[in-house]
Amino acid sequence: MAKKKGIIKKIIWGIIGTITLFILITIVSIILLFQNAHIVSEGQAIENYGEPNSALLVVDIQESITGDYSIFPSLQENSEKLISNINQVIDSFKVHDYPIIYVRSVIANPFVNLINNAYVKGSPQAKYDKRLEVISNLEVIKTGEDSFRKTKLDNILIENKVNELYIVGLDAAGCVNTTVQAAQIRQYKVNIIEEAVISKSERKTDSMMVIFKEMGVKVISMNSLNIMK
Repeated sequence: MAKKKGIIKKIIWGIIGTITLFILITIVSIILLFQNAHIVSEGQAIENYGEPNSALLVVDIQESITGDYSIFPSLQENSEKLISNINQVIDSFKVHDYPIIYVRSVIANPFVNLINNAYVKGSPQAKYDKRLEVISNLEVIKTGEDSFRKTKLDNILIENKVNELYIVGLDAAGCVNTTVQAAQIRQYKVNIIEEAVISKSERKTDSMMVIFKEMGVKVISMNSLNIMK
């Protein structure tokens, strides 16, 4: 009987230890994710290509953010007009044959995905919003806010000799802001298309437009968009 009790005790402590280890790993994974999410990558300044060449970045228009699986009610609520505006901008870039690069967030860490499955690789949530016009195979998969960090965005832009970026998408205070900072480090000329970038509230969106201007970013309206070569 005593031997049986000892075996049961070992099994119980083994289960407790496994659960404790799982919780600790999950907590550490989440902490690291949030710490790394806001990092702005360092990059080399781009070359002087001699003439302007633009590209459009479409950031994080995904089902888990603006679509049917949205975890952000305010962004979903304002998504119809936003995506309509973004599609109009995409059409403008398509006409002039400029690169259109789609950026989306994917999280592969299984421990993080157990807590938040909004960005699970291969899931419906991580796909582009079905209303978004996807007309290019130029895609960047990121795990944090910075579209340049640990992605192939640098290579895509260099291959296409891009020196000016137009950015649409969201969140103005998150991924768009961090991507703008990374782009400026690399000395890209950066433009924000005002009607095609939002944050979680109108007030926050307006304040970010002021901040972008203070950073030296050109905030332009769709009516004044002029990307002719």
